[in-house]
Amino acid sequence: MKSDEVKKSAKGLARRIVLGVAIIVLFASAAFLINHYIIEPYKYIRNNRETSVTNESDTQTTVIGSEGDTTVNIQAKYSALLRQNPEFVGKLYISAIDDAGFNVVQADDNSKYLTTGFKGETTRYGTLFVDYRNNIEKLDTNTIIYGHNMRDGSQLGSLSLYNNIDNYKSFPVIEFNTIYGNCKWKVFAAFITNSEKKEDNGYVFPYLTTEFKSDEVFMRFIDAVKERSYYTNDAVDIIAGDKILTLSTCDTVFHEARFVVMARLVRDGESAEVDVSRAVKNENQRFPQAWYDKKGKSNPFKNTADFTLD
Repeated sequence: MKSDEVKKSAKGLARRIVLGVAIIVLFASAAFLINHYIIEPYKYIRNNRETSVTNESDTQTTVIGSEGDTTVNIQAKYSALLRQNPEFVGKLYISAIDDAGFNVVQADDNSKYLTTGFKGETTRYGTLFVDYRNNIEKLDTNTIIYGHNMRDGSQLGSLSLYNNIDNYKSFPVIEFNTIYGNCKWKVFAAFITNSEKKEDNGYVFPYLTTEFKSDEVFMRFIDAVKERSYYTNDAVDIIAGDKILTLSTCDTVFHEARFVVMARLVRDGESAEVDVSRAVKNENQRFPQAWYDKKGKSNPFKNTADFTLD
């Protein structure tokens, strides 16, 4: 009898242990989900709203530092943001995504802000950031901004809206205002590309190039971009000497795919209006090999020469 009682007691203890572990796992899972889907998104939205721009005039500047006889001036409306984060470099406004705008930073590498929030907190949302190679004050030929493609649509999670020509027609202009001045940019291309050579027959389109060795190479680059774009608009012409802005985020169409939007800086004295009636779909759009494989289609460009920077 005692042996049976011991067995029953042992079984009861085992059940209680299993139940206890199950309850702990349940609460841990619930805590993770609440943090993942409620608390962290809330913190991201709150922090982005709290780091807003002041109402001071765009034309005002304030001295933030000097070296010898050289002084550095920035727009006064960004003083508070710079005090919160000295790596702040500007605000990005994409009306198709978020009218409130995005804080944009720049670090000494392209990894820090993948998991760092604007206030320095660790977060999977990260912060939009400019390529560390870019010169924000002078603006390179190609200024690049990276941001996560979040499932809830935050950050650059809705950038792929620009794969639709009608969405493009509704929002053909974006703003990237730096701490040094306000800039408007006319969108001229949106495309899918790869980040790994194996996804396109050993080739990666060099869309992350910041400077080009000649005007001829730059113009060939623009032609290669347009070849890949979902649409083109000859109302937004590109000439040697123009500055372009590249927005890059991840895409799930295939492994390590990237969705890219490119825009051209509005020139001095030029209207920021865009004649979207001249936009047309690209009926012979070029994709990486992995895209054709995923869609079960043959690649009509497989035996044609790839663009190079030479």
